[in-house]
Amino acid sequence: MTRFTSQEVEAIGQGRKFLQDQSEWLCSACGEVSVRTYLRETRRANRPALINYTWCAACRRMTESSGPMPPGLIISDQWREVDPVAWAEFDTSLSKLFARLDRLWQDGVLPQSFSWTR
Repeated sequence: MTRFTSQEVEAIGQGRKFLQDQSEWLCSACGEVSVRTYLRETRRANRPALINYTWCAACRRMTESSGPMPPGLIISDQWREVDPVAWAEFDTSLSKLFARLDRLWQDGVLPQSFSWTR
């Protein structure tokens, strides 16, 4: 896995409303419609946080970011329910992580779904 450049990340995110449409989208690096995203809830400085993993299944580029958990966001995470042991070992290796995420996507476990409480 290599990282997307900052320009590629910017191009990927333009006009994208990921929380409303989790389908694959166009990769700004290779031109394939194979960019995927996985969001993970975590805690940072004792506060709810969100980690965003975005990768291209075709050219194997990726990016990750983190920030505060948006209030009211609920993530339906089938992976966490289907395979809690693997989910607990989530970030031991980026190559293993993205290979697992790709398998989950191909098996229909991903993409995730989102809802809001207000």
